[in-house]
Amino acid sequence: MTTGQTSAGPGKAGRPSVLETLRGIPGPIWLVLVGMLVNRLGNFLQIYLVLYLTAKGFSATEAGFALGAYGVGSVVGVLVGGSASDRIGYAWTIVGSMALAGLGTLSLPHLGSLPLVIVVAAVIGLLAQMYRPASSALLVERTPEHHHVMVFAVYRMAFNLGTTVGPLLGALLISHSYNLIFYLEAGAQLSFAVFALVLARSGGMAEQAERHADAPRRSYAAVLRDTRYVLFLLALFLNAVVYIQHTSALPLQIKADGHGVAFYSSLLSLNAVMVICLELLFTKYVQHLPGKVAVALGIGLVGVGMNLYVAGPGMAMYVVATVVWTAGEMIGTPTASAWPGKVAPEHLRGRYIAAAAFPMQIGYAVGPVLGVAAWQLSHASVWWLSGLLTVGAVAATLAGMSERRTDHGTGTAEAGEQPAGHGGPVAADTP
Repeated sequence: MTTGQTSAGPGKAGRPSVLETLRGIPGPIWLVLVGMLVNRLGNFLQIYLVLYLTAKGFSATEAGFALGAYGVGSVVGVLVGGSASDRIGYAWTIVGSMALAGLGTLSLPHLGSLPLVIVVAAVIGLLAQMYRPASSALLVERTPEHHHVMVFAVYRMAFNLGTTVGPLLGALLISHSYNLIFYLEAGAQLSFAVFALVLARSGGMAEQAERHADAPRRSYAAVLRDTRYVLFLLALFLNAVVYIQHTSALPLQIKADGHGVAFYSSLLSLNAVMVICLELLFTKYVQHLPGKVAVALGIGLVGVGMNLYVAGPGMAMYVVATVVWTAGEMIGTPTASAWPGKVAPEHLRGRYIAAAAFPMQIGYAVGPVLGVAAWQLSHASVWWLSGLLTVGAVAATLAGMSERRTDHGTGTAEAGEQPAGHGGPVAADTP
């Protein structure tokens, strides 16, 4: 498998620092990073759609249907984006995704029919998420292999920064007019489309599109035949079920222990600040670990952190537990985020990356149901269940990320481990 760059040999060249990685990021990749940051800063629709629709006169139930349609579209969009990336090229997928999503977003505030709002919301969700496999594949394609883990940490920092600041900007816009959030989000999406268009018109991207056009036609079935990769996907699913408990079971536990909403918010803020400020520094050292060790350690710490919530009710223990699972997120996610692009055959790279997002989304959907049911059975059982699922996730990681080699005859990845290199909650984006 090629990455578009020559991997460095052993020694210092193969152990890039944060500054070395930043200086070595090619100009086209900066376009992707900046474009994604702008897009995330303007990502208001999913956050404020229910408030907007209820303010417009729709019932809470009707607004919930629209948000649900957006969510379903988002899951499908990642899979469609993976296929599009492998067929028409990464940059052109981003152009189409962002340009069409921008036009759809512009239309939404002018719709008055609920069925039409639901349909358009689903289409926007689909289009707005198609870019994600393509952007990750571009990072793999256009950066040296020994920089992949650190580059994905930079990508996550931009993603998380935009996700953190965006809602605050949205609240400011809403104080003037709800319509402003749609216009600014559309502007952010169209800006990203312009950045990607510059890439699409470059010689390197044209060559990449031609290579994909000549590649054998494959489907997601080819991904599922890679049994080790399927184990990796299982690990992402189990980890997502555990990780999402911080938004489902944790607030219930905090309330039961006599703490207020402000304390819960402060724990979430602690997580966000740690990830934004410290993940690059963590990655400077984590990138030297074998991939399966980094991801297994990260997943394990996420599970340990969640398990520590059983030791409440003191505030200090809540803080310690949050710090532990946040450290796991920072340790495991950059490596997990780079893994699909690392092990995928070149003509299936988009599908491999998209396939990794699907089990996480399913885990995010199933996790709250399992967590709340376990919590109602016994407050402690949800945290012990998290520990049990984590053991399974770590085992699946160690088996699924074992040494791999690319079998060029079948186009699937079999047995070669590269040091550190993908994404789950241990890829919380993920991106």
